[in-house]
Amino acid sequence: MWFNKKHIILHKPILLDNLHGYVLPHAGTSHTGNIISHTLRFRPAKKFSNILILYLPSQKQPNIKGHFHEYYVPCECLKLVYPKQKYIGYNVLSNRNPDISKLTLDKTLIVVSADFSHQLSLGEAIKKENCAAHSILHKNLSLPCCNVIDDKRTFELLNTLIPKINLQWVGRTRSDGVKGVGYLSFLLRDIPTHTKKKPNGFFVTAYDKNMNQRECLGNITEWSSSIQKELVKDVLRKARTTSRLTGGKNLNVSVTNYTITYLYKDSSKKFIRGWHGILKNAFYLPDVFLENTYDNGKWIASSDISWPQNYKFDLKPTFKKLEQKSGTFRIKNNTNTNNAYQLYYTQCMHIKVLF
Repeated sequence: MWFNKKHIILHKPILLDNLHGYVLPHAGTSHTGNIISHTLRFRPAKKFSNILILYLPSQKQPNIKGHFHEYYVPCECLKLVYPKQKYIGYNVLSNRNPDISKLTLDKTLIVVSADFSHQLSLGEAIKKENCAAHSILHKNLSLPCCNVIDDKRTFELLNTLIPKINLQWVGRTRSDGVKGVGYLSFLLRDIPTHTKKKPNGFFVTAYDKNMNQRECLGNITEWSSSIQKELVKDVLRKARTTSRLTGGKNLNVSVTNYTITYLYKDSSKKFIRGWHGILKNAFYLPDVFLENTYDNGKWIASSDISWPQNYKFDLKPTFKKLEQKSGTFRIKNNTNTNNAYQLYYTQCMHIKVLF
């Protein structure tokens, strides 16, 4: 069964005033219901009348109720949240698509239908998907890791239609089994402007041309354009000269991109994986959880072979990691029982280095 509305949970909405769409998986909802539910909690504040779904079919003929499942699955899920809008499918491989030239971004929600790695071991899938995710964010789809995207041509179309769209990675899971299928989700947003709310802090992460992280530094107490400018310079300099995050390796590889992640204090104590950064002794950005944890909060180990099908996030393993990172972790007789922590929701901006 491709779609079952019982698999979709309607979470409490989080309204975003610069949200224009999503990247959603298209596998059956028995596998993808949780990540689709998680992603659709983010709702646009804007009023819109059209939903445009970009998809690339894997088969020559429609395979579910006159539609390709790459269109059908996200469409049916979206209808549970947006029942009154007009749905428009755009087949990347077809020459008979509807005319979308007159659609405007302010009146349209845009959805990219995409799955990720198929039939790879867990370790290989995670490594390639992490690379592909950051390649999508930085609109660099030429790297070999992007071959795990099903299908990267859909993202190429998105970047052509809306070249200034800014993506934010918010979801990651995987089907059951030793060689399953990867599912990642993203939000389509405007570039942050800070006109309505000033960030409480920010981080700068530098990447080389292979999308390897080279340096990441932040300021969790204040933000200003001048502070940001200086930190960007410092991060890029260190990425080129010391490359802390690669252990000093690959200094000959060009640093080509960086991401600025803006932090906003959240009064909630309900952690949302992929949305929140967390401060407790030390700090982790949302990407850390998407790259290194399962849906249940367990941190991924190199010996793991399959993705747990459990979606209730336990923060205890993260607290231990944060204590280790801060240098306060005690292996025996740990007396640190203070569970106070601060959550931050985030916005991101992805920038190409100008040489």
